[in-house]
Amino acid sequence: MNLRPIAGIDVGKFFSEMAILSPSNEVIARMKIHHDSTSDVEKAIELLKKTEKDFASRPFIVMESTGHYHKILFHSLCKAGFEVSIINPIQTDSIKNIGIRKVKNDKVDARKIALLYRFQELKTTNIPDEDIECLRSLCRQYYKLNDELTAYKNRLTAIVDQIMLNFKDVFPNIFSKAALAVLEKYPTPAHILKADRNKLISLIRNNSRRSLKWATAKYELLVSKAREFAPLSINNSSNITMLGVYISMIKTLEENIEKILKAIRSLIAEDMAKDTPVLALILELLQSIPGIGLLSAATILAEIGDFSAFSKPSKLVAYFGIDPSVMQSGEFTGTRNRMSKRGSKLLRRVLFTIALANIRTKRDKTACNPVLFEFYK
Repeated sequence: MNLRPIAGIDVGKFFSEMAILSPSNEVIARMKIHHDSTSDVEKAIELLKKTEKDFASRPFIVMESTGHYHKILFHSLCKAGFEVSIINPIQTDSIKNIGIRKVKNDKVDARKIALLYRFQELKTTNIPDEDIECLRSLCRQYYKLNDELTAYKNRLTAIVDQIMLNFKDVFPNIFSKAALAVLEKYPTPAHILKADRNKLISLIRNNSRRSLKWATAKYELLVSKAREFAPLSINNSSNITMLGVYISMIKTLEENIEKILKAIRSLIAEDMAKDTPVLALILELLQSIPGIGLLSAATILAEIGDFSAFSKPSKLVAYFGIDPSVMQSGEFTGTRNRMSKRGSKLLRRVLFTIALANIRTKRDKTACNPVLFEFYK
């Protein structure tokens, strides 16, 4: 048994519960730490220092990863010189039935989190490099906004199908700048049929940046399709209003996604200007792998952080969550084992994207990655 005192912290949104265990696993102190209280954090640090003095050993701190709520406390404790381990909620769930009675509250959870240190070999979690932490935040927000963008595009498609189903015959990509401009100004077949010919052609031409001949042909086709679908159009006030709302949301999300990409590029450019451009060098190495672009490389680097934390390739594979699960009991050994999916969801998403990029073909039908393409086929 490890003879160090141990502090378990159950993290909540507004406050955390801390329980400090003696080397014999007795609860010697408890405290509620409000996240917006500097005095509470200072008192918690003083309590931990008192425990260190009483037992002549610095307490090891274990806290659960709970969204972003653990970050302020984690950074404060690390700056105070304590070893802190951030654990996955899956690990804490593994000891929820340590007692016979069914008891669930923050104080009990804090004690159980502390006991986890006794049962498992936990490593200290290092404070991530500021650039890495910034890159991680930007990449995660990028994918979050992209998911929202996809949701709004699906909603817009549903509305367009009701108002003018054959609009896609004119603009196959209804999210193009020209298509959105037409939908925003002339939302229904009736609006299109009443529109001034020159104004509508000018709108299409200016937003598509194509020739007058191309824009005129699009106009003629658009009017023809509008006349054809007008009797079937569900152009009530609800659909017209939501059409405008969804177009506005799509434009806003696209602008914000571009801002995030710009921030990622600026962060990398700032790193390249340094004497030792660590981020830029790792990103360059990652991008040398077929199918990995700048964003995929940045996401991989941001999510992994410190590569030296993984002593074996198998541990990195497990962190990706692509390691096979194990089904074994007695003489039975499962042979149809799926991925564990216990690691980073975002890393698996990026790997899937990279895999798709490697089995694509170019316009001339040649494979982007002949080796993987042949293996896939």
